[in-house]
Amino acid sequence: MADISSLKIMFDALQKAKRVLVIGDGKPDGDSMGSSTALYGWLKREGKDAKLFMAVPTPKAFLFLDHVHEFTMDPSLFDEDWDVVVSLDANMPGAGGFADLQPRLKPGHVFINVDHHVTNTKFGHVNIVMVEACSTCEVVYRFFEENGIELDDRIATSLLTGLCTDTSHFSNAGTNVKGIEAAGVCAANGARHADILRYLVQNKSVSALKLWGLALERLVFNPGYDAAVTYFTRTDLDGTPRAAEAVERNSNFLHATCGGADVILVLREKPDGTIKGSMRSLTRDISGFCKAFGGGGHKQAAGFTVKGKIGTENGQVRILSA
Repeated sequence: MADISSLKIMFDALQKAKRVLVIGDGKPDGDSMGSSTALYGWLKREGKDAKLFMAVPTPKAFLFLDHVHEFTMDPSLFDEDWDVVVSLDANMPGAGGFADLQPRLKPGHVFINVDHHVTNTKFGHVNIVMVEACSTCEVVYRFFEENGIELDDRIATSLLTGLCTDTSHFSNAGTNVKGIEAAGVCAANGARHADILRYLVQNKSVSALKLWGLALERLVFNPGYDAAVTYFTRTDLDGTPRAAEAVERNSNFLHATCGGADVILVLREKPDGTIKGSMRSLTRDISGFCKAFGGGGHKQAAGFTVKGKIGTENGQVRILSA
C-alpha cells in the first residue's frame, strides 16, 4: 500500500513545476485514458505547461473524453526539459511504451509512477502504487481528495470512465467501497455517465457480437482448475474491425456473467505466432501465474503472452507449443 504522504509529495512537486509531461499507458483502456486525461485536465486548469504522451494511437472508443485530442505520439517530447514526468497505469516502462524513451529525459526531473497493478516494478523517483485500489483512476481520485482539489465535470467524467471500466461497471471482484464512493462524487460533480455507457457499453458491432457467439459456443469448464476457457483463432479474427478490443471485452463480459467458474481464461491467436491469454478470477490471485509467463496485471485480472497455437483435446482447450 502506498503511503498517503506520497500523495502530498506528488502535489507539492506538481505545484512547484512549470512543465509537466503526462504519460498514458501504452495499452490504452478506460483506466489509463481516464486517469491521464483527468490529471492533465487539472494541470491545465492550474495553468501549467503540460503535454500528454501515449506511445500508440488513441482508441476511437474514448474520443468522448475531454483533452483526448491532445495526446501525441511524438517521441521528441522526451528530449525536452521537464520539471515533473508522471506515468499513469503502466506497471513497467515497457508496458507504458516508453522503455526506450525514458533514458532520454534530462537530469533534474522528478519521475512519478502512479498505478494500482500488483506487478508494478516501482520504476519512478516517487512510486504511488495502491494495489488495494480498484483502478488507477481511484488513485488519482484519492490524490484530488487528499489535496482538497475540486472536480469539474470534465475531470469527473475521465475518472468515472476508469472506475467503470476497470470494475466492469462495479460487477467484478476488484470493486471496492472507495471506488463506489469515488463514482458517487464524480456523478455529483457532473460526470457524463450517459456518454460512458453509449461509447463503451452500448457500442457492440454485429461483427463483435458474432465473435462473442463463437466464444460462447466454445466455452468449456475445467473442474480441476475451476476454470472456464474459450478461444479465438487467427481465422476468427482476420477481417474483423477492432477484433482485439472485442476479445478483451469478452473476457470482462464472461467474468461478470459466468457464475459457475472461479477463473475465466480467454485465449487469442496473434499474427506473430503467439497466443495472448486474458484471465479473470473471483477469489484467486492470478497475477503470479501470468507473471511466470512474462505477463502481469492485477490480482484478479491479468494476462500473458506465449508462443504457440490453440488446439483442443478430449473436450479441453490446449496451448500447443510452437
